[in-house]
Amino acid sequence: MDPPGTRYVERDGHALAYQVVGRGEAEVVYFFEINLHLDLMWTDPQIHYLMERGGTFARSVFFQRRGFGLSDPVERAPTLDEQADDVLAVMDEIGMRRATMVGVASTCGALALLAARAPERVAGLVLVQPTAERLIGGRHHPHGWDPTDVDAFVRGWRSAAAHWGSGGSARMWDPAVDSTFNRRLMGMLERCSATPTTAQAHLEWMFRLDYSHALPLIQCPARALLVPASPVSRGAARWVAEQIPHGSFHVLAPAPPGASLGEAWLPIVDHVEEVATGVHRAPDADRFLASVLFTDVVASTEALARIGDVAYRDLRAAHERQVRSCVEEAGGQLVNVAGDGTFSVFESPAAAVRCARRICEQAHGLGIEVRAGVHTGQVQRAGPDLTGMTVHIGARICATAGPGEVLVSRTARDLVVGSGLRFDDRGEHTLKGVPGRWRIYALDTVEHPATPAEAPRPTLVDRAIIRTARRAPQVLRAAVGLANARQRRQSRSGT
Repeated sequence: MDPPGTRYVERDGHALAYQVVGRGEAEVVYFFEINLHLDLMWTDPQIHYLMERGGTFARSVFFQRRGFGLSDPVERAPTLDEQADDVLAVMDEIGMRRATMVGVASTCGALALLAARAPERVAGLVLVQPTAERLIGGRHHPHGWDPTDVDAFVRGWRSAAAHWGSGGSARMWDPAVDSTFNRRLMGMLERCSATPTTAQAHLEWMFRLDYSHALPLIQCPARALLVPASPVSRGAARWVAEQIPHGSFHVLAPAPPGASLGEAWLPIVDHVEEVATGVHRAPDADRFLASVLFTDVVASTEALARIGDVAYRDLRAAHERQVRSCVEEAGGQLVNVAGDGTFSVFESPAAAVRCARRICEQAHGLGIEVRAGVHTGQVQRAGPDLTGMTVHIGARICATAGPGEVLVSRTARDLVVGSGLRFDDRGEHTLKGVPGRWRIYALDTVEHPATPAEAPRPTLVDRAIIRTARRAPQVLRAAVGLANARQRRQSRSGT
């Protein structure tokens, strides 16, 4: 999905920025920390996937504290009461009556206070890296902290603020993701969310934050989450959970070596989904039926040798723009571009085939030839990428095609019956690395081809397929499995 538009709600003469994605019976509010810029997080593919996924199981709202990021600047840090009122103002603006709240670090306090004073508006609570008691200047030592841990935590954040814009807050989130790449991304988020002076003032306010009195008054289910190597004391986060009548404490799985920020945050979204929907995420929840389209420039090396590096670079860029435009007009999504090839995914197999034909036609106009392959089956989402045997089969079918040719599998052909697409039988083929032999068909004619001004519309067959995939995915999975099984039986019998 494309990033959502940013909206604003007026708060005491200041505009508070927020975004809304998704729809569904469940509703979720994400209150981000000061270094998580609303717009820029969508530019990172892994974080984009997380925010997009948040909209698959609930209508979700994202926003930062007033005075940061896209919101109007303010002269002082808003109080917890004011921040809780800001949350309600956003909810009221979009007609959200009751939601699961997700707080990150210092934003946990406002959400805990809101849950305590307005239980009818809060269905659940997820507190990420929470610290509920004063770390500086308190009348007693905060629960669950060793004195040395408090000092290290305060020094670490003060150092990150002193070097604000360099990505030091990545280390204070999770030392396991303190890589060069993540520091560069976090540095950009820091610079665009707050000035160094504003960040330092906020952190000094955070060290003196205390909302422990609200914890015993929270009536909804709540989870306190902590990454294994967090600078936040494990005892302190556990203590927060223990003070909430229906609270529980969870240590997240360690981030894989070399993980991006989005990959490291994925377990948090799993917890949010469970709290918001009451359902444990199924192992195959990221599997779905799709039509994959692969394209590849034929004889690209020869073209490069003939016209030279600079001219071929421009030619390739023009072709990529054509592919992107064709895929978007056909209602698909360009997953990635690698070398001279592209990989796209569609809900409708007919749209994928029509798009393939148009890509080949437009490439011919540039003086190059492109081959294309389409297959339909189950794919597995892996962050922003797609994997699975369906993907590999689609790539191998594309590799089998000749210049300007669109080849499809029997499964894809069977699913577009009645769409006006006509195919020639190209017989059985062995696809490299794929078990068995596969019958392949070449696109022959297209009735009523789409024009550049009009995006291809799904046929009645396409719409029936899409409705089935959305309402009863297991039925369509079984249908595809039967189609593939039939192809294997016919291949063995020689028909």
